[in-house]
Amino acid sequence: MTTRAKSFVALLLSALLPGLGQIYNHEQKKGWVILACCVALAIATYWLGDFNAITAALALLLLWSSAIIDAYKVAKSAGHAPEFYYAKSYVVAMLLLVGPLALPLLWKSPKFSNSARWTWTVIVVGTALLFVATPHILKWLVG
Repeated sequence: MTTRAKSFVALLLSALLPGLGQIYNHEQKKGWVILACCVALAIATYWLGDFNAITAALALLLLWSSAIIDAYKVAKSAGHAPEFYYAKSYVVAMLLLVGPLALPLLWKSPKFSNSARWTWTVIVVGTALLFVATPHILKWLVG
């Protein structure tokens, strides 16, 4: 099978089920993590209310579309992750867009020092916890 055909199959599989394209590309761990995160976000979308459900749904959509693009690009580059994944600008953009889901990318990137990794980890996890806790804190303060 040609590289072009393999990349198209990876794209289709990832579009059908998040993470399946990565599993097809022999990136089993990445595929299962993507699938688990998408399932968690789908459950959060169902159980959460109001703005939090919309946020979880948008995160799910962003993660799924990123997985589709990732499966295609990795298959196209013959199974090697493209170097742009580790560029500081890409890692920071992913941290800002998908938050804690991008932490493995941060820790794998050789472009960041250990102190920068820890700083970004504290910022991202703290922000995520703040988003989760804010509705409860507001309910406690108002009601």
